[in-house]
Amino acid sequence: MEKRNKTKDLIEKAKILKSQENFEEALEILGELYKINPNSEEVKNILIETLFDYGGYLNDSYILEFDKARESFKRITELSPKSYRAHYNLGIAYFNLNQIENAKNSFETALKIKPDYKYCLYNLGLIYEATEMYEEALIYYEKALEIDPSFSYALAAQSQIRQKLDQVKRMKVN
Repeated sequence: MEKRNKTKDLIEKAKILKSQENFEEALEILGELYKINPNSEEVKNILIETLFDYGGYLNDSYILEFDKARESFKRITELSPKSYRAHYNLGIAYFNLNQIENAKNSFETALKIKPDYKYCLYNLGLIYEATEMYEEALIYYEKALEIDPSFSYALAAQSQIRQKLDQVKRMKVN
């Protein structure tokens, strides 16, 4: 009974630390709890939730700690290999690190788990656009729009990519 109370107290402490954006200390506590209680779904879920929050915080355009974000999301994929969100966010971290092939692989893994994830399809379109593979980019933007016809990011990207494709065709004709 005493062990259970100590675990609860440590979980509460980690939650407070997380709410104060003291992620590293919260993760240290949760990581130790997970080592002691590897079969505890509660500990595992709180650890994953904290890793998601920390990774998102690190991937923020003001923080720019993409290496640490990558490690957070990678850890989640180890704890929960079927988490499409973890693979997607890992792809974002890789993209931010300009590791395009790794980003593409992470997005494709996320799509194997959740084929109708419009944000993933959109981001694959961005990868193809960044590598000047415009027709492939258009395919992914259109797939995202099949899922959500009013998806504004994909609509804007589709319009821009069509303009680029038209420019390329005009240049070939002249």
